[in-house]
Amino acid sequence: METSSTEPIRPNPDKLLRAISADAGACACDNEQRGRLKIFFGYAAGVGKTYAMLEAAHVAKDHGRDVVVGYIEPHTRPDTLALLDGLEQLPVREMPYKGISLREFDVDAALARKPGLILVDELAHTNAPGSRHAKRYRDVEELLHAGIDVFTTVNVQHLESLNDKVSATTEVVVQERIPDRIFDYASSVELVDLDPDDLLERLEGGKIYGAERAETALANFFSKKNLAYLRELALRRTADRLNRNLERGLGRAAGDAGDDVLVHVSPSAGNATVIRAAARLAAAYRGTLTALVMEPVDDQKLSEEDARALHANVELAEELGAHVVTVYGGDLALQIAQYALSGTISKIVIGSSENQRKRALPNLFPRESVGSRLAKLSCTADVVVIADRHEARPTSGPRLATRFKPTRTDFAAAFLALLGATVLGLAFHEAGLAGSTILAVYLVAVLLGSLKADSFFYSIVASPLAVILFNYFFQTPRFTLTAYGLNYPFTFAFLFVTSAVVSSLTIRTRREAQMNARKAYRTEVLLETEHRLQEANGVDSILSTTAEQVIKLLRTTVVIYQVSPSGRLLDPSLFSSGNPDEDVTMTSLVSDDERAVAAWVAGNNKRAGTGTGTLMNARCLYLPIRGKDTVVGVAGIVLADEDLDAFEKNLLLVMLDECGQAVERERSAEDAHRIRLQAEQESLRANLLRSISHDLRTPLTSISGDASILLSSADALTDDKKRAIYTDIYEDALWLVNLVENLLVVTRLDNGTMALKTEPELVEDVIREAFHHLNRKAALHELRVQVDDPLLMAQMDGRLIMQVIINLVNNAVTYTPEGSRITVSARRAGRGQRPGTAGLVAVSVADDGPGIAPADRTEIFTMFYKRKNVGSDARRGMGLGLALCKSIVEIHGGTIAVDALPESKRTSPDRPGTVITFTLPAVEYEANHAEAEQRATAATEGRPAADAARPPETTRTPNDEGGGA
Repeated sequence: METSSTEPIRPNPDKLLRAISADAGACACDNEQRGRLKIFFGYAAGVGKTYAMLEAAHVAKDHGRDVVVGYIEPHTRPDTLALLDGLEQLPVREMPYKGISLREFDVDAALARKPGLILVDELAHTNAPGSRHAKRYRDVEELLHAGIDVFTTVNVQHLESLNDKVSATTEVVVQERIPDRIFDYASSVELVDLDPDDLLERLEGGKIYGAERAETALANFFSKKNLAYLRELALRRTADRLNRNLERGLGRAAGDAGDDVLVHVSPSAGNATVIRAAARLAAAYRGTLTALVMEPVDDQKLSEEDARALHANVELAEELGAHVVTVYGGDLALQIAQYALSGTISKIVIGSSENQRKRALPNLFPRESVGSRLAKLSCTADVVVIADRHEARPTSGPRLATRFKPTRTDFAAAFLALLGATVLGLAFHEAGLAGSTILAVYLVAVLLGSLKADSFFYSIVASPLAVILFNYFFQTPRFTLTAYGLNYPFTFAFLFVTSAVVSSLTIRTRREAQMNARKAYRTEVLLETEHRLQEANGVDSILSTTAEQVIKLLRTTVVIYQVSPSGRLLDPSLFSSGNPDEDVTMTSLVSDDERAVAAWVAGNNKRAGTGTGTLMNARCLYLPIRGKDTVVGVAGIVLADEDLDAFEKNLLLVMLDECGQAVERERSAEDAHRIRLQAEQESLRANLLRSISHDLRTPLTSISGDASILLSSADALTDDKKRAIYTDIYEDALWLVNLVENLLVVTRLDNGTMALKTEPELVEDVIREAFHHLNRKAALHELRVQVDDPLLMAQMDGRLIMQVIINLVNNAVTYTPEGSRITVSARRAGRGQRPGTAGLVAVSVADDGPGIAPADRTEIFTMFYKRKNVGSDARRGMGLGLALCKSIVEIHGGTIAVDALPESKRTSPDRPGTVITFTLPAVEYEANHAEAEQRATAATEGRPAADAARPPETTRTPNDEGGGA
């Protein structure tokens, strides 16, 4: 359904101007970290935009703001240039171009200076080749991203969506344009208005251009009609922006969802006009804009010219805020209608030239227009046909030539199919079968051959040859090209039409199946990426998984940069596609220049590199990998001469977004784990402080009391009394020293700073050395050592294992009556499970005391756990000793457990006793024979066995006599 719009009643410009003057500068982006953009908006050169901007800059400076002039277009207007006095100006950047020097805004100098407010004239300006950005508005976006406020100027004819309307009325095509989103999302827009008569008077008086240029302008663009139209257009556009800001502030009314618009994007020369019209329509109806790209079912690529035109139109649609989707098929109207029905599309926009594109041979086979078919197929959407004033690109001819281009495969398939059909037909004829059977053989042969054909040329060759061969070999008279009978022409016609139609449909179906298979493969890669990212552990694994999936999708080399939480770009990881045809050197992809582009992408959260308008000379296309709020990485994609199609680009962006979310989840989990560990450490410190503050009072009070007695009445004390006091002081001081040692070990284990230095040790030597450092009250008990093999060795840190044995024995001394038997034994606990391993050594500390209740056995290795039983020193236990033993044994790779004595070893029925056993990795005697002999020799010479393998000062390890249960 073609629609035409009538000219609306034009509102009074003065009323529009009064409405615009009431704009309080509604801000569409209130992010405090982002700079604010103010646009001084006009309808033509000379209305006073730069002058108004400079005046506003002086006002801002008078209010104490840091104001800098970044770039002002050189004018011949003295009153404008005079306003530059008193304002700091940045030097411009000189860019050589074709033998001349061009003056450009220096964005690097502005970022280095980083003022509070900067002035950048002519927002729509195109930068000189070699600049960082192709357009000046991208420079301004970078300044805003850095938190710098910007004043700038722009005219209404530079807005992208209005370009066609301006060129249609003024007959002047404006080449420098900015996306409407820049205008719509500016913090404020100030309309600089001037009556057209006053503007023409200024122009004639030489206040805008020189005499010669002013005369040319008056004869062309600066006509009164054009200026009046442009002024009205500027007023309308500013009022429309005001209404949108009010809607954003007040919120859209319930049920007012707007009308979504779908526009078809094609390589047509006039398609840009259609896209702009669709964008204006979507804005007017407050709906979303969807740009649909249809890829043909044939696997022949577009010509280079068409590919460039399609890419440019897709980029235009994206700049205008469209969501680009890709569909596959050969029927444009059907594909558009099906997509519109599956969504919320209420307006379908196509071009008038596109409306006629599907008429391949209009004189022979006239077909219904695309617009008419859409009106029939799409019952829920209005169809709008836009006059694009461009003739359709002649795609029918080349497309037909592509479809019917002969290949060797077509000739081979036709030859083999017809040869096989003829041989089989001759066999059937000799067998006396009817001619209809042979006719079916040819049909089946043509059909089977079409399964291998490349193009529709196969049908042109196979169908007539099948008729000729059938006539020559099987129709009377045989072996001639003549045939008798009225039914033969109908038979030949049936064979020709049927074979041609069947083979064509088969080729078409096969191509559609191939296209669907490619689409399914791409979608499968996306689903596989999501699944693999969920299974990946660690940020490096997530990024490498994403790179592998991108290679599967695009079959190209990928460079991944990880961005640290602080924003620093880390070293790149290079993932090669393995494609030998890829013209790329690995070192060139990670050069300093390429890394600088990646760093810019990470810092600005925008894409850059080849195929973009920023840093275009880079080797890769660099895309940010975004988390929720930050950039977590940068992906560099090596592109060939052709750009990504819309479908591949959408899939790539979705994959990178999935990667960014996965990285952010991983980092959040790491942060949560780190916070949990810190909380546990803080809890441990708090518990330690509480225990120390309470349990240290008794020994400190005892020491100070005994010292006070010695100081005040030493002469009145007998020698035995003095010795008893000295003994108490010594034991209390030793208890404190042992406690501090245990606390230090616990702290090192908790912080992960414990350096474990293991080596083969004789178990018996370590046990006997530990006996030298036991509690003095151990002498009141019966101590025994039982080692099955005097050369039994284990892999251990001898100093720490001595601490374990000391704590276990002292624990038994503390909680058993005087005279109890305490036995320390060691034995081999079994051979290794794998060849070459020595198994384990089991060390046990057993006593025949009152034992430990079964309910307490699962708790005694918990830090700060204290048994509720009697014992003169039980009050001093802090619950550290056995917990420390467990930690030390576990970092050695062993286990520790507690049980009661076997009944056969109990000395009394009411004394079940306790046995605590821990294991260590065993060492084979044969592998350490020389060291064992050395230790045995040292023992016979009277030196402690443990001293043979360590310095003397490391053998003494104080114990915690109250540290266990």
